[in-house]
Amino acid sequence: MAKYYYLNDPEVTNARGVFPKCPFYVLTNFHCPGCGSQRAIHDILHFRIMDALMHNVTIVIVVILLLSKIYAFLSKKFFKLYYYNLSHKAYFTFAILVFVFAYWILRNLPYYPFTELTP
Repeated sequence: MAKYYYLNDPEVTNARGVFPKCPFYVLTNFHCPGCGSQRAIHDILHFRIMDALMHNVTIVIVVILLLSKIYAFLSKKFFKLYYYNLSHKAYFTFAILVFVFAYWILRNLPYYPFTELTP
């Protein structure tokens, strides 16, 4: 899957790959929290972090969280190191949920600087 997104650019309209449109955007003409994530994944795989942030902030946060989970797993399994995992706390999950909903609302406001959040 990563190879597919690395080789095919979702931003190019005549790209070789198949990239489905967001069903929420097609039905409502509003951006969901995941809109732009395919382009952001392509940018992350090419180490263009600023472009990825411009396409979708939440996908960059998800990648950071996944990397921290992988680090926690490997450090515990191979090095027997204790890793304090903040993401196992209820308030952390609540904070992520609030962030995603706030991002969802703000990126659909037609006022500057919120228009910069659209993919």
